[in-house]
Amino acid sequence: MRENWQQESGRRIRMEVWRIAIIGCGGIAEKHVASIAELDGEAELVGLCDLQQERVERFANDIVRPVFPAVAAYTSVSEVLEQENIDLVVIATSSDSHGRLAMAALKAGKHVIVEKPLALSLEEASAVTEEARERKLVAAVCFQARYLPLMEEMKSAERMGKFGKLSHGVVSMRWKRELGYYRSSPWRESRGHGGGVFMNQCIHYIDLLLWLMGPVQSVYAQAGTYGDPIGVENAGAVVLRFRSGAIGLIEASTIIAPRTLGTSISLFGEKGSAVIEGANLDQRKVWSFYEDEAPAEDKVIANHGISHTPLYREILESIREQKQPSVSAEQTMHALEVVLAIYSSLTAGEVVQLPMGTDSGQSVRQDQESSL
Repeated sequence: MRENWQQESGRRIRMEVWRIAIIGCGGIAEKHVASIAELDGEAELVGLCDLQQERVERFANDIVRPVFPAVAAYTSVSEVLEQENIDLVVIATSSDSHGRLAMAALKAGKHVIVEKPLALSLEEASAVTEEARERKLVAAVCFQARYLPLMEEMKSAERMGKFGKLSHGVVSMRWKRELGYYRSSPWRESRGHGGGVFMNQCIHYIDLLLWLMGPVQSVYAQAGTYGDPIGVENAGAVVLRFRSGAIGLIEASTIIAPRTLGTSISLFGEKGSAVIEGANLDQRKVWSFYEDEAPAEDKVIANHGISHTPLYREILESIREQKQPSVSAEQTMHALEVVLAIYSSLTAGEVVQLPMGTDSGQSVRQDQESSL
């Protein structure tokens, strides 16, 4: 962290500036750069790392240096982690490397933001969580959909008791991903490396459902691979039983023809119902409660994509206050556990009970070996 002094109402104000490095210069990294640039001077991007020299230099010159001219480019993770001027490391690599790199960053004394998933096994995810706790560092996961205005509105209504006792919730993810999407990054069509509709795409919306409805007691799943010859499931359905007794239904697909239809999150309780949908969960289609005189009108929020900026703001505040954010590794690990339970159910063809336990040895690599 460095200090920056700014003039405000005729007074000099001391401002903390957090210095960030991004490891991995693929497509998602560009969203992180844009979000860091929107933090009003709270943070600056000082380092980039990718194993491919050409890619990191191109990304630095084309995307980053117009905004952060002094950013340094590296091809060695260890060299990045040795830099004393880096406070926070963003892991934006392929899913199978997330846990290992997060652990290395924490051991180097850096706070960490990890793209989902945190890891591909509960054992590895728990190790990251414990390392962050012992070192009093922040370890957070990019579940940025929680910060969407309409999702925050739905969570607020649930927290206030507007729904009453929840009966069920539904996730519907109807997307289209062409074969080129999978072939451009081979890990995307390997379950053992974090590919598959549940781990790679739907985990965001599974996290939202758990955030709204609480911990899960049991999982049953069916899925398959349709159309393009890829090595992972691209359509599936899941039934969840929550500890509260409520039911969760998940429909997830990346084979919708001819194009993506969007995503929806629905929540139903004894006192009311709500449905949020749209490509970026930006449309409120149902908002109806007994306590209201009439159902609310449809609402559209112009999200322009799911931004990481609110997530960064909470994480930086958590670092300043020496606490864990709401999207901490520990708080979001249940979403990973549910996805792993989905794959266990697909393999066994039966209901899987939770909690699975970090000593279960459960990982997507194990399930891939037994089911393919």
